Amino acid sequence: MGEENVESLHLIATQHDLRLVALAALICALASFTAVNLLHHVGRSESEMRRIWLAVAAVATGFGIWATHFIAMLAFQPAVPSGYNIALTIMSLLAAIALTGTGLTISTSPRVPHGRWIGGAIVGAASR
Repeated sequence: MGEENVESLHLIATQHDLRLVALAALICALASFTAVNLLHHVGRSESEMRRIWLAVAAVATGFGIWATHFIAMLAFQPAVPSGYNIALTIMSLLAAIALTGTGLTISTSPRVPHGRWIGGAIVGAASR
């Protein structure tokens, strides 16, 4: 194991509430499972219902990504006081939903060449 990995593990163990880290991991797993299941509905639907399922998938997946990151940030306990700006926090949630929705739309579109790859890259970028 590299020195950088050991340092990262030490940081997680000493400056994070490990219960919240575990909760973030659980939320991430549930959000991923939910996204896949909702995308199955998108694939089986047509016209208006397809758009509705796609919107539901985008909101659920965006919330899951956002919640995972937010809980992980809450788990971090720095030595200095910190806080959150409610407007920026809401904007970050909306950005996660919008980017995820864009990626899911592209990935499920039969008209976009290599749409699954492009959409997956966008959803991956949204989760960063």
